[in-house]
Amino acid sequence: MVSAIRLCGYGQAALHLATRQGARVALAEPDWDTLAVDAEDLDTSRAFTRYTTSEVVRHATIGRSLARHAEQTGFVVETVRATTPVFLDFQNADRTLGLGRNMQQAIQDGHIDEARGRRWFASLSEGPFFASFTLVTVICSH
Repeated sequence: MVSAIRLCGYGQAALHLATRQGARVALAEPDWDTLAVDAEDLDTSRAFTRYTTSEVVRHATIGRSLARHAEQTGFVVETVRATTPVFLDFQNADRTLGLGRNMQQAIQDGHIDEARGRRWFASLSEGPFFASFTLVTVICSH
């Protein structure tokens, strides 16, 4: 039997509650620190991703530490997979990744200049679009 659990933050307790002896568990979390948004204004893209991973996402690197957390909780890690969801559609990426929402927050918090942030966001919808991040999945047993 395989159960799927989303490990949020410090969810080691969730591992104990969600499984029983002999159960297999699939854990999956993004590693937001790998977020990449292509734009001609590379400096603003970098500022945006730094802001998102340091201020918006509570545990931006939780994906890369899933296997360690599982082992520390007493699980045997069977498989670790890293996949890269790729977004080529701006609207879909904006909905999923919160590009506009996070940029607006970065502007309000003073991390990115308003004119610069608005130009960057507008340019994303005008041409070819690419964004991605790494999704880490760990299959483990107890």
